[in-house]
Amino acid sequence: MQGASRVQPLKQWSLTLLGLLFLSAAGGHILIGDDRSLVDTIEVGLPILIAIGLVLGGIWLKRTHSPQRTFQMTKWTFGGALVGHAINLWLLFIISLGHTPAGEPVPLNLNGAAVFMAAGAILGYYYTGLEARERALEQSDARFHALTENAAFGVVTIDDSSTIRYANDAVEELFGYTPEDLVGEPLTVLMPNSLEDGHRDGLARYLKEGERTIDWDGVELTGQHATGDEFPVEISFGEYAVDEEHLFTGVVRDISERKAAEARLQAHTNRITALHRVATDIMEAETTDGVYQRTVDGAHEVLPCDVARLAIADGDQLVPAASSVDEQLDACDPIDATTGYAGQCFQSGEPVVVDDLTFTRSATTAQETAPDADSDPDGTSSPHIRDGGTTTESDAPTYRSLLSVPLDDFGVLQLLAVEADAFDTDESDVATLLASHASTALTRVRAEETIRRERDRLDEFASVLSHDLRNPLNVAQGRLELAQRTGDGGEHLDAIEHAHGRIERLIDDVLTLAREGEAVGDTEPVHLDSLAREAWETVNTEEAGELHIDAPGRVDADRSRLLQVFENLYRNAIEHGGEGVTITVGALENGFYIEDDGPGIPADESEEVFDSGYTTSTDGTGFGLTIVQRIVEAHGWQITVTEGSDGGARFEVRAAVSAPSADPSD
Repeated sequence: MQGASRVQPLKQWSLTLLGLLFLSAAGGHILIGDDRSLVDTIEVGLPILIAIGLVLGGIWLKRTHSPQRTFQMTKWTFGGALVGHAINLWLLFIISLGHTPAGEPVPLNLNGAAVFMAAGAILGYYYTGLEARERALEQSDARFHALTENAAFGVVTIDDSSTIRYANDAVEELFGYTPEDLVGEPLTVLMPNSLEDGHRDGLARYLKEGERTIDWDGVELTGQHATGDEFPVEISFGEYAVDEEHLFTGVVRDISERKAAEARLQAHTNRITALHRVATDIMEAETTDGVYQRTVDGAHEVLPCDVARLAIADGDQLVPAASSVDEQLDACDPIDATTGYAGQCFQSGEPVVVDDLTFTRSATTAQETAPDADSDPDGTSSPHIRDGGTTTESDAPTYRSLLSVPLDDFGVLQLLAVEADAFDTDESDVATLLASHASTALTRVRAEETIRRERDRLDEFASVLSHDLRNPLNVAQGRLELAQRTGDGGEHLDAIEHAHGRIERLIDDVLTLAREGEAVGDTEPVHLDSLAREAWETVNTEEAGELHIDAPGRVDADRSRLLQVFENLYRNAIEHGGEGVTITVGALENGFYIEDDGPGIPADESEEVFDSGYTTSTDGTGFGLTIVQRIVEAHGWQITVTEGSDGGARFEVRAAVSAPSADPSD
């Protein structure tokens, strides 16, 4: 290595040293020559100029070119000198030998050597330059191939006629063609037909006018695979010229995954935007039914489902409440809130996703449903799975994908799709957000409904204070003044006592409404026959006739509150039915009734009898039937008034009543 480092300066200065050597030879020729100064000047003038040129040229080469090229030029120049001297020797020694006296030396002519040295220097410069260029091109080409052959992206080089000159191995993976198959083919084989004319026109315009019609630093286009499939690519271009021929190299990347990711991101962004709009719409709903419907409609809009259904928890059941499509929810029976996909979701509080119900339909049907009377006797015609129940409609679509999300303690939201694998993690997350907004809206609406009820109750209290209580107070005050003025207190004191009794009944009823009018405690199976007799014993029945009980069975209820219902209905019958009124308690298919044989209630007043303060009796408070209605509705039941079998008033309460027990001790 040390020897190479010492030789390197010699190569860098070799041409300069050769020039100095030649300059020394010319100077020596002058010193040892004869007195023919003119001849000497002619013989050595050109050599001196060339020698000086070599010295200066050598200094320039040392600063601008590699030592190897400088040394190559020195060899070319020295070779020219040898050729020049050889020619001089030929001319002077061989041809002129006969004209030279014997014994005299043959003179050497430096002009010829100088000319050939100059020619050698010029030829050497151009030759070494060409050689260096070819070597650089070879090295560049080798580096280019080394870089592209193992690259993960495709590289294609075309000429100015759009003919492929080079393609690396990655192109085969991208387009399905081997590099050997592509070389010599037009570039248009790698693009769809729709891009061919644009490519030709753009290339022609650039070659003619230098105008670029696309961004060479990176443009997204469409590639075409050998199979004919199209896919998105990103291409960046470069240009270089070889022997006045334009070559263009494109770096091609398959951006299918990136475009798919961008599409997913855009879809997610659009979905979140839509979710925000839907959530705002849900939060503006004023009723629970409005929240239900807007939730399923929003789910159908935002998520890839064919139908969205919502079921609300009612005791130990999930009852269908809304659907995003026009369908009869009455056909969907309530299901157990502890079984099936809906029950699993409701109990766990976590989303449930089923990618393909085809593989679980039989098990699900066996667990959640049973063939009804209209299905095949052997149960082979599996009922169509629906939110909150089943249907056997022949034209109903068969859903394969299911996504169920909880609505906190309110119920579940279920999405169904005809296609399998319709719901992934993103859909589950969005559905969960939507369900969260729905739960918040339901909490708000129910709180507002509670506030409205409390406000209405305050209005009732205000009515009692401003009107109902004022009347008996005025009566008592007036009677008291008369008693004081006349001194006769017997008749007036009876009226005062009656007014005070009415005030007491009003206060009791109002306190009942205020404290527990809509409250229901723990429920238990209650025998209605024994409860009916107990209520009869606690009510003043001196003016009543008889009580008939027609084995109404049992009902799950808050016993003390249900006792109030019977007591108030008895009092209402006795108060309005007249002396000797008969009251009957009987069973309904899913409830019970209490009727009397009194004058009854006019049809146009059947709805008003439950209004607070409504009464046709001078002694009534108008709150008794209101209390009855609120207790019934607090149990989740319904109460209606109609005409009895004997023309009197009949109050029907619809509730889940079990059949009477066969065991007398039960």
